[in-house]
Amino acid sequence: MKTEKTLLIITPSEGRDCVFNILVAATGEGLASHFCSSEGWAYNDLYGGRKERIKEWTERFGEIEVKFIKETDITIEKLLERNKEWYEQTKKAESV
Repeated sequence: MKTEKTLLIITPSEGRDCVFNILVAATGEGLASHFCSSEGWAYNDLYGGRKERIKEWTERFGEIEVKFIKETDITIEKLLERNKEWYEQTKKAESV
């Protein structure tokens, strides 16, 4: 049985070409952000060079695939919408 990979997406911050974020594509949950000297370092700074994150997130999500948003068909607007929904659900769960 093949399990589906969890897609994590790297996005540049709005209006900033050196601040990058990594989010869960399905929910929009923000996992980390980093000030990078260029886009070329974003993958390594946010994920590839972070053994502790790889371990933690693999334990949490299972098999992971990491892509830049421009490598997907997900728009920033859709990702922001998912993030808002995730935040509202999290806020409700914490208030119970």
